[in-house]
Amino acid sequence: MTDSGASRPRRSRPFVGWPTPRVTLLLQCLLGTLANKLNVPQVLLPFGREPGRVPFLLEAQRGCYTWHSTHHDAVTVEPLYENGTLCSQKAVLIAESSQPIRLSSIILAREIVFGFIIVTDHELRCDVKVDVIHSIEIISRTRELYVDDSPLELMVRALDEEGNTFSSLAGMMFEWSVAQDKESAREELSSKIRILKYSEAEYSPPVYIAEMEKEEKQGDMILVSGIRTGAAVVKVRIYEPFYKNVAAALIRLLVLENIFLIPSHDIYLLVGAYIKYRVAKMVQGRMTEVEFPLEHYTLEMQDHRIAFNGSLSGKVALLDEKTATVTAVQLGQTNLVFVHKNVHMRSVSGLPNCTIYVVEPGFLDFTVQPGDRWSLEVGQVYVITVEVFDKSSTKVYISDNLRIMFQFLQEYFEEQLTTVNGSYHVVKALKSGVVLINASLTSIIYQNKNIQLIKFPIVHQQEVKIYFPIKLTPNFLAFPHHPMGILYRYKVQVEGGSGNFTWTSTNETVAVVTTKGVVTAGQVRGNSTVLARDVQNPFRYGEIKIYVLKLNKMELLPFHADVEIGQIIEIPIAMYHVNKETKEVIVFTDCSHLLLHLNMDKQGVFTLLKEGIQRPGPTHCSSTHIAAKSLGHTLVTVSVTEYEEYLESSATFAAYEPLKAVNPVEVALVTWRSAKEMVFEGGPCPWILEPSRFFLELSMEKTEKIELTQVRLPAKRKQNQYIYRVLCLDLGEQALTFRIGNHPGILNPSPAVEAVQVRFMCAHPASMSVTPVYRVPAGAQPCPLPQHNKQLIPVSSLRDTVLELAVFDQHRRKFDNFSSLMLEWKSSNETLAHFEDYNSVEMVAKDDGSGQTRLHGHQVLKVHQLKGTVLIGVNFVGYSENKSPKELSNSPRSAAVELLLVDDVTILPENATIYNHPDVKEIFSLVEGSGYFLVNSSEQDIVTITYMEAESSVQLVPVHPGFLTLEVYDLCLAFLGPAVAYLRVSDIQELELDLIDKVEIGKTVLVTVRALSPSKHPFRNKYFRNMELKLQLASAIVTLTLMEEQDKYSENYILRAVAIGQTTLVAVARDKMGRKFTSAPRQIEVFPPFRLVPEKMTLIPTNMMQDEVNIEVVQLRAVRILAPTTRLITATEMPVYVLGVTSTQTPFSFSNANPGLTFHWSMSKRDVLDLVPRHSEVFLQLPVENNFAMVVHTKAAGRTSIKVTVRCMNSSSGQLEGDLLELSDEVQILVFEKLQLFFPECQPERILMPMNSQLRLHTNREGAAFVSSRVLRCFPNSSVIEEDGEGLLKAGSIAGTAVLEVTSVEPFGVNQTTITGVQVAPVTYLRMSSRPVLYTARGRTLAAFPVGVSLAFTVQFYNSIGEKFHTHNTQLHLALNRDDLLLIGPGSGNYTYMAQAVSTGVTLLGIWDRRHPGVADYVPVAVEHAIEPDTQHTLVGDVICFRTHLLNHDDEPGIWMISADNILQTDTGTGVGVARRPGVATVFHDIPGVVKTYREVVVNASSRLTLSYDLKTYLTNSPSSAVFKLFITTGRNGANLKGSCTSSQALAITTILLPETLVVCHVQFSNTLLDIPASKVFHVHAGFSMERGAYVCLIKVRPQSEGLLQALSVADTSVYGWATLVSERSKNGMQRTLIPFIPAFYVNQSELVLSHRQDVGEIRVLGVDRVLEKLEVFPSSPVLVVSGHRHSSLTPGLVVYPVRVVNFTSLQQTSPVFINICCVLTSQSEAVVVRVLKEKSGADQCEDSSVLQKFLGSHQTILFTLFAVLASTAFVFLAYNAFLNKIQTVPVVYVPTLGTPQPGFAPTRSPPPFTSPQSPPVQNRLQRWLWSVRHERPLGHVP
Repeated sequence: MTDSGASRPRRSRPFVGWPTPRVTLLLQCLLGTLANKLNVPQVLLPFGREPGRVPFLLEAQRGCYTWHSTHHDAVTVEPLYENGTLCSQKAVLIAESSQPIRLSSIILAREIVFGFIIVTDHELRCDVKVDVIHSIEIISRTRELYVDDSPLELMVRALDEEGNTFSSLAGMMFEWSVAQDKESAREELSSKIRILKYSEAEYSPPVYIAEMEKEEKQGDMILVSGIRTGAAVVKVRIYEPFYKNVAAALIRLLVLENIFLIPSHDIYLLVGAYIKYRVAKMVQGRMTEVEFPLEHYTLEMQDHRIAFNGSLSGKVALLDEKTATVTAVQLGQTNLVFVHKNVHMRSVSGLPNCTIYVVEPGFLDFTVQPGDRWSLEVGQVYVITVEVFDKSSTKVYISDNLRIMFQFLQEYFEEQLTTVNGSYHVVKALKSGVVLINASLTSIIYQNKNIQLIKFPIVHQQEVKIYFPIKLTPNFLAFPHHPMGILYRYKVQVEGGSGNFTWTSTNETVAVVTTKGVVTAGQVRGNSTVLARDVQNPFRYGEIKIYVLKLNKMELLPFHADVEIGQIIEIPIAMYHVNKETKEVIVFTDCSHLLLHLNMDKQGVFTLLKEGIQRPGPTHCSSTHIAAKSLGHTLVTVSVTEYEEYLESSATFAAYEPLKAVNPVEVALVTWRSAKEMVFEGGPCPWILEPSRFFLELSMEKTEKIELTQVRLPAKRKQNQYIYRVLCLDLGEQALTFRIGNHPGILNPSPAVEAVQVRFMCAHPASMSVTPVYRVPAGAQPCPLPQHNKQLIPVSSLRDTVLELAVFDQHRRKFDNFSSLMLEWKSSNETLAHFEDYNSVEMVAKDDGSGQTRLHGHQVLKVHQLKGTVLIGVNFVGYSENKSPKELSNSPRSAAVELLLVDDVTILPENATIYNHPDVKEIFSLVEGSGYFLVNSSEQDIVTITYMEAESSVQLVPVHPGFLTLEVYDLCLAFLGPAVAYLRVSDIQELELDLIDKVEIGKTVLVTVRALSPSKHPFRNKYFRNMELKLQLASAIVTLTLMEEQDKYSENYILRAVAIGQTTLVAVARDKMGRKFTSAPRQIEVFPPFRLVPEKMTLIPTNMMQDEVNIEVVQLRAVRILAPTTRLITATEMPVYVLGVTSTQTPFSFSNANPGLTFHWSMSKRDVLDLVPRHSEVFLQLPVENNFAMVVHTKAAGRTSIKVTVRCMNSSSGQLEGDLLELSDEVQILVFEKLQLFFPECQPERILMPMNSQLRLHTNREGAAFVSSRVLRCFPNSSVIEEDGEGLLKAGSIAGTAVLEVTSVEPFGVNQTTITGVQVAPVTYLRMSSRPVLYTARGRTLAAFPVGVSLAFTVQFYNSIGEKFHTHNTQLHLALNRDDLLLIGPGSGNYTYMAQAVSTGVTLLGIWDRRHPGVADYVPVAVEHAIEPDTQHTLVGDVICFRTHLLNHDDEPGIWMISADNILQTDTGTGVGVARRPGVATVFHDIPGVVKTYREVVVNASSRLTLSYDLKTYLTNSPSSAVFKLFITTGRNGANLKGSCTSSQALAITTILLPETLVVCHVQFSNTLLDIPASKVFHVHAGFSMERGAYVCLIKVRPQSEGLLQALSVADTSVYGWATLVSERSKNGMQRTLIPFIPAFYVNQSELVLSHRQDVGEIRVLGVDRVLEKLEVFPSSPVLVVSGHRHSSLTPGLVVYPVRVVNFTSLQQTSPVFINICCVLTSQSEAVVVRVLKEKSGADQCEDSSVLQKFLGSHQTILFTLFAVLASTAFVFLAYNAFLNKIQTVPVVYVPTLGTPQPGFAPTRSPPPFTSPQSPPVQNRLQRWLWSVRHERPLGHVP
């Protein structure tokens, strides 16, 4: 056969369009070079007649071919095309021969080249033969397999007659089986092995085998598995019948255990040494050790070969079979083998064995791990082993009985583990250096404990070098990726090792390292590892990771984060790469080549230092520098742009002012053992990001002379202020140093620390002075008495007086503290005044103006409320400490002051309501005081005040109604507050009569008349003569007599009834205008004496009864529970109620008493029955005063007791006999199970009828069948019940039982019969139940039925055990205790009643059997309003939020309705209404099908409007002021909102009802001289406040012109506010209230111009005194100083603030600069910009100078100009003065506008223009003409 790669020469066929000959030659050469081959040259396929012939895959190495078979009848070829091509690389051969003879065919494959669309002459060939199988055999890789181990694969090989092997048997069916083994015939066939499918094992067979196994067929491959040891035979034959004569193939397999020795290699032993073998076997991949003795095997020593000089008769080694221990005896060799105990298995060759050599020792050697190098590292743990070799350098097994001596120096090694024989050591290297280790083989210990020494011990020595670990610094390097070629270089530092290293990089495209350890990277992204290996031991190395990554995060790392102004801060910058998936963060080592951009959120605090160098550091990869310029902190943002990605990071930096000492500034002076609180300011502030690291400390020079304590205040008085208490321990002087700063932190690792120094002095006192603490009201004149030591000083005799002591040293310097001095206070008259502690003093701090505070001693002088003169003195005794210092000779002696004790002034009376009449003169006495007073009033136009100093009194004459406070200040006493009196000046509002309007003839009653003010305060009766008050009667049936004894606020008369009848009484009065006031007329009825008809009816005290009966009033002696029966079945109901001792004392007698009785029920066992109140079936929960009747609901069998306790609500009512407080009764109830048959689910029915009753029977078959009934049997006789044959049952007059049969004859021939029992029994009790069921909101219960509800009462009847009757014949009687609350009548059904609840109250409903009154039931029916709130006293303007807890069964509310929407405007969706006019309206709430309840609302006319506001608020015309609220109510209770409103109701009030449309608000200035309407200043509109439940007038400030603001700034006025109702505007007079008004100050300057020549300017402000007192004027920059202020003596209300420039250069550089003007009273904040006037140039100055010289050169010109100016000025002044006298008396001031605001500055208000297109008023025109009038100086020259 030819080679598969060769191809026979074939003649190529021509191809149309063949390329040029050159191309053809090139293609042939190329194809020749790339010649392909088939996978096989020849194929032999088996013949077969069964379907599914054997296929064979023919495949070329490469290329694409067309396939052809020369003998299609023998072999066919099927190409396997791929991707729709016309050629293939693979083809399948199938034998098609139908004759059992040898046939052949040739398969040709011709290659196709697609590039040129040609078929080449390159052809592949394969010879295929088809022949008959002559024999088969089984192929196996082994004949042995192990128990429970991997299965063995067996394959079939088929041969032809010539012995050739067939190429494939794929698809042929075979039959595999286990055959009988002749050597072990007795055993079962499958006991040793079993045949497996590939699907049962974890192996993947060929595809055709898997397909055959799915069809339960066997192919040419199979798996077998060993079950247990032994031999087995596997047989296979061809399944096809054609090959039935082909002999089956057999194979004999041995199944062994996978057993082995441990150790399994050859062993070298020394004489006397031993080794212990172990045996293990492998089962299913797991090794299991086998215990001795073995079950199937034995161990034997064989083939002993003794050395030439040994004992020939002995053995080389001995074996202990029990322990598998082999002991070497003499030199030589022997074999240790496994022997199978089964003789048939002894021929097995796979059993383990090994050879044992007994040798002599030759030498020793050491090994060390890890590394196997004797260059070690400090701190590492190593394993050092000693190995023994024989003379031929073979390693000897070291047994445990060998003894090797080993020596380690403890200085260098720490032995952690050592074996017994000394061959294995675990040590830790401790110290670097060079050291030797030694070992020697010394002896062998035999099993008999004999020690055999080695004649010539074997010794070995090793040198060891120990180094420190190799450490590379830093731990890693990271650089940002620079695609532009920028490279970073970094020198890696190495520590440890031998010092000689080899440097390598794992990825040199990313990072390159030199031999010196310099890393270069940054151009290529990625990572690499740089290794530094020790040359002496490459296993020891140090490594560093190199990263070149994309920059995606940066961060600032502040190092110096706070600095003093003028210093420089370095900003470290760190940059990172963050892995987006793992979130791992890598910090860059160097990023200084990146371009940085810096930005700050606050300009001016820091500036960027241009010369800053970007450089990396230990913790950062780049940096920049900034310089501090001003106080504050700023957020610095550093950004970088890389790869078009913007990154930024921010950090906070702070600049602080220098640290300085405030108190003291330089020196503190104290006495011995006294302390000084030292105050420091400035310095570093607590770091804003880590304030907890802030610290401060005060250190001293001489610790033994002073003691320091830090004072920690709850809130610092000033920011950055720190206080320490310094105590003097010894006299002397020293310096104290104060340090402040922050401890290092993460965000500020190196914070700033500052220090300042002050002097502390401790000395003796030299002199002192005493003065009383004297205070006067702010703005008041001082006491007229001179206050110096030679005159008396008035003080209060009622209050203690504080005396102040000051102490000085010998240089007349005041001590800061002298609390350690012992002082002795004295009083010349202790009867008048004394000291509680004559030796104490309270130290109080005072500021001396420089910021330094000094303590002054305060002593309290106790007074005894006695007037007189007392001399107070204080003596210096010494120091309070025992060991006082020496040299006290210069100490002061004493100091004194003389005091005059007087009482405080009081005003009598303190409260008064004054009638507004010109003839009224009210005198208020000023009692006590110093005699020098200042009288003031809160309002000026309400009364006229006259202070009569001689009489020490104040006279008031009323002018207008209003409220005011009279204030009297004592000018010569310590000011604790003025003496005040509260006054109301009022007109008559109404007259009030108080009397009993029903009088029995001949009797008298008291009549009281009062006159009331609008605030309902009564006038004193002394004003009645000014009112002309008198009483008028309509008739003479009564007489009036004025009583002699009267109170202050009313007149009392005695009214006597002289005749029967009616009359009217009124009171009449007149006010100062002559208007007549009349009280409401009172109807007086005179009636004859009272008699009671009828004379007898039984009631307990305070009970009510409405009926025509005889009344008998008795006391309850006892109560009892009426229980109709005491034996009840389960699941029934029974009413119980309370009775008195007699039957006439029913619930009618006591249930409605007032005060009432309360009924408390209880049970002994709650599991037997429930005791519930009446109407519980409709979810009503009656109160305890109505629970005289209850219902028993039985639950389970048992016995229980029911107890009731009746208590009196009022112990003095006398309702219970013997003045008892409670009565009680108890009854026993037995509950038993009802008799039942069968099961409870199918109980037979029984009819229960009362005696003498009838019942018509009805069935479901009426009309459809013939129904008849008959009584089968009666007991005791037939008169118990009768039946008329038509279904009518009639009960007789006796009780008994009967059996009733009812038969139905059906038309279709079926008869139905039912039998039931009938029982006739008397009625024992009856029970009333009510409906409908009333549902309420969750958590809410009803205590009464709603007004308007329609009730249905049903009466049910029961027998003696609680069974309910099916029919009734009782005649009932219904009774009510009153008929005005409940309308009741018979219902549509039998024994039903319908009732309508028409009014609130409790009605007792009683019902009983007329023939048997004891069969009765009593039910209380309580009716209340279900609509809330209470609508009594409803006035016009009231807003009512109605609500009810009633719902339907689906928990849905009902519908709201209103009868008169014009009276009570109501939102029917939410149930909220507004009373708009007087009248009556009814509000309904309808729940369809359940209840319709209502409530009547009577809306009364509003008698008056009440105005109020928050007394802490006031009006101002400042544009930034808040809205002023004036609250209005139409009634007396202070609110117009009734009920609790929901959110939906509140929304309806504000969006739908709009109650504020009822009210109109007004304002007016109280000063009539102020010709400005309030409507120009304020915008007023009404609203309704849900929070206050009242109307509110909202007063807002309108935009105002400059002229209006200027005019109002000095206005002395208040504001009247009032309101009227729209519906009653013409009915009621206006009630005004006076609102305080504080005008806004006015500044007619928007800028201030300053220059070098004029560096002082002025700010002028107009305002009233109380505004100017609260005025704050301060500059926005320290370059300006506002130095105090002064008031104009010519222009009231004008104050001038001088402004001075401190540093003109800084002013020019600072832009803009403002003068801020603020006032807390008016909430104003104005700003005046300060502008610098530029100086003229030199040329301009020269030109101006020349003009001036020319002007001055002509004296005629000067004289003429001066004369003209003087004449014009005089003329204008005289004319203006004369004209101004006619139009005004108040000076007018004009403040000019100096310029326009600077750009960027927006003042709150623009100044008025100089000109206007319209003609201004006269006053305004005059203001623009001149600076001032009436000889006043201009504002620019205010004194």
